[in-house]
Amino acid sequence: MLALEAWHLDTTAATLTLQVTATASQALCPLCHTPATRVHSRYHRTLTDVPWGTYAVRVQLWVRKWFCDTPTCPRCIFTERLPTVVAPWARRTLRLAQRLLASGLALGGEAGARLAARLGLTTSPATLLRLVQTASAPAAGAPRILGVDEWAWRRGQRYGTILVNLEDHQVLDLLPERSAESLAAWLTQHPTVTLVCRDRSALYADGIRRGAPTAVQVVDRFHLVQNLREAVEACLHDQQPALQAAAVRTAQTLTEHVGTGVSPPMYRGRHHSVPVRQQQHEAAQQQRHAAWVATYETAQALHAQGTSVTMIAQQLGLSRPTVYRLLRRTTPPPPRSPQRSGQV
Repeated sequence: MLALEAWHLDTTAATLTLQVTATASQALCPLCHTPATRVHSRYHRTLTDVPWGTYAVRVQLWVRKWFCDTPTCPRCIFTERLPTVVAPWARRTLRLAQRLLASGLALGGEAGARLAARLGLTTSPATLLRLVQTASAPAAGAPRILGVDEWAWRRGQRYGTILVNLEDHQVLDLLPERSAESLAAWLTQHPTVTLVCRDRSALYADGIRRGAPTAVQVVDRFHLVQNLREAVEACLHDQQPALQAAAVRTAQTLTEHVGTGVSPPMYRGRHHSVPVRQQQHEAAQQQRHAAWVATYETAQALHAQGTSVTMIAQQLGLSRPTVYRLLRRTTPPPPRSPQRSGQV
């Protein structure tokens, strides 16, 4: 319990000072939790509170020290706790600390400090980051619906497994490797999982069967759509003659009604429709490959004549490592396969 004894408003410094005293008749020992009734002494704490309009609020809080009369308790004297007002040894009230923590969690250090300054809360980016680091993470419930997918620690070289709680969309864990054994071990430690959403990997399917044999396995939406696309493409690929004949008949019918004109190019499937730009790109690739073949043959001929690698590099305008790679080959370099964009 607290009692307001006096207050002072300083209009020059835009500060409101409150003098507050704790009035509880007893206090609980923080170690043995035994009520204490004998007061040892008093002292005051200066706290910063949330601003009142344009005025900064300072709280002069008088608290007491108490005797703990429990013989077995190692704490003979303790300071009374005010868990709804301020934390032990803190310099700001709990409601001010909660507002600063919310700004830090939402915006981080720099942006959170700028927003706090606009709201009249004096703080720094380092203080907000320190509050975020010391804040306790919310307790996660037992997962029931789990999402499993691979996680690239280093793309193309090292992969792990990411586990997500699909009920609250929070990451539960990152496994260091992509294996059935690690996934099965994790599921064994979490027997509450009843449904697992995964990709088409047989490796993950095996791990789920080992760790959660009663869990239902479903395919995630992305891979379900991917399966559908591949099935439709395979079906349409086998029906190309019928589709082309239908397109021709449709074009003839439209021409009879609209008149003669240039018909738009017919779509021949993802693997068969070659845009003009792609044709130009492939022609340029063929020219570059022909130039590399000519360079390879020239380098081999000069080397057979006894010309040094340095001289070959100077004549062909190449670096010495490139010349060494050409000389180590027994056949001309193959053409590079064209890279397709937009594929997953």
